[in-house]
Amino acid sequence: MPINLSEPLRWTSADADETALLEDLQGNILDGHGRKATVHLMLRFGPDAAAGRAALRQLEPRVTSALAQLEAARAYRNTGQSGGPFVGLLLSSSGYARLGIADRMPEGPVDGAFASGMLARRTILNDPPAPALEAPYQERIDAMILIGADPDEPDQWTSQAAQDLADMIMSGLGSAASLVTAESGRAIFRSNSAGAAEGIEHFGYVDGRSQPLLLQELIDREAAGGGIDQWNAAFPLSQVLVPDPGSPDTGTAFGSYFVFRKLEQQVKAFKAREEELGAELGIGELAGAFLVGRFEDGTPVTLQGTEGLDHPVPNNFSYDGDSAGARCPFFAHIRKTNPRGDVGRTLVPNPQSVADFDRIRELDDGERRVIMARRGMPYGTRNQVTDPSDQPEGGVGLMFMAFQSSIEDQFEFTQQSWANSPPFVARIDGSPGDGVGRDPIIGQRGDEPEVALAVPNAWNDAAAGTTATGLAEFVVHKGGEYFFAPAKSMLRAL
Repeated sequence: MPINLSEPLRWTSADADETALLEDLQGNILDGHGRKATVHLMLRFGPDAAAGRAALRQLEPRVTSALAQLEAARAYRNTGQSGGPFVGLLLSSSGYARLGIADRMPEGPVDGAFASGMLARRTILNDPPAPALEAPYQERIDAMILIGADPDEPDQWTSQAAQDLADMIMSGLGSAASLVTAESGRAIFRSNSAGAAEGIEHFGYVDGRSQPLLLQELIDREAAGGGIDQWNAAFPLSQVLVPDPGSPDTGTAFGSYFVFRKLEQQVKAFKAREEELGAELGIGELAGAFLVGRFEDGTPVTLQGTEGLDHPVPNNFSYDGDSAGARCPFFAHIRKTNPRGDVGRTLVPNPQSVADFDRIRELDDGERRVIMARRGMPYGTRNQVTDPSDQPEGGVGLMFMAFQSSIEDQFEFTQQSWANSPPFVARIDGSPGDGVGRDPIIGQRGDEPEVALAVPNAWNDAAAGTTATGLAEFVVHKGGEYFFAPAKSMLRAL
């Protein structure tokens, strides 16, 4: 039967069209690739467009399909056997142009961001000017090849298998493409109170817990493990997929827009300010929980005032019982970027929105339409994340990566209209309407004045006094690009 993008994928091998979609779709889109170490090759194509297209045709068999990934994941759960290296290929609009196939670029609902590239959207995102970025990202990137594999040893920060495959791929590309830079990533884990490994980022917080689930088997597992009645993690395929017009296979050829951003985390400065706030207000670890929206172990601060909730980290919660922001401040990172119903409870004046906010609001569960499938990976090495003395001043961070069906309506809307916007989320209960400040983790003010955050000095006390405080930007954008993950059939047809 035809592919239904309005619901999650409930795949069985008996459905020929869905199987064809999975065979043609790249992996990592509907679910994360799961490898613990990655190499990201940033490429620029040479002047010979025909040679570039030929090189990508030859690379296509190595690109991991969604079907191969899904089957490997099922085998891993049953046998513990790794599925081997993962390979993904992303093209920017400049890459399409250099390959001489600009007419095959995807055309989603709104594709102006992809066509322009991230550098041209600097003012929308409050990004630093190009000369302030790392040198490789001061000009357009044509393509990114993502290679994932598991390290040979648990404590290794890199994977030799991934690096060997990267070298082989670069050798195969020859003069068709040059390497602009290579970024290495490594998932970071620590043991939680139940003895299980949990993924964290460099600030020490559990990361990546709340994701849109696009496969029915993942939704069923989430419902059985933590529930989906308070916040439904099920999302339709249209959240991330758009038809790929470059493919000759109509009906089952899809791709997804992809955002890559290298975000440096200034760990030492952030942890010092976090501790300082806790001491100033007499709230200890609540200070960090108020900024992030979760305690370090992932416990949502809207549910309780101390960490240590049941594991795995809960995702089945909303802010329905916290409409005044007495438990989780409106500026908290996870509340800013996934409001879980706040849009329906608030008025949000924001004339600078890149997408018409009224249009977002009038949709059924409109704020859910903005959610992206995040596939981030930490970068940079350090001795021990949980060692208080090991706090880098720079050189470590997160490679933010996310799939979506519209960069403008999802990533850019989230960054500009939510994370960077002091008015979001303004209350409708008679409180002043000048907002609550920017997201203290990823919010960027650019040339705009700093907006103070009113950090509560107590938990779940709407009448508690507050202390207005400024907060520096401890996450710095170092560069990135907008890409598209084309269908494998598009690559074969080059």
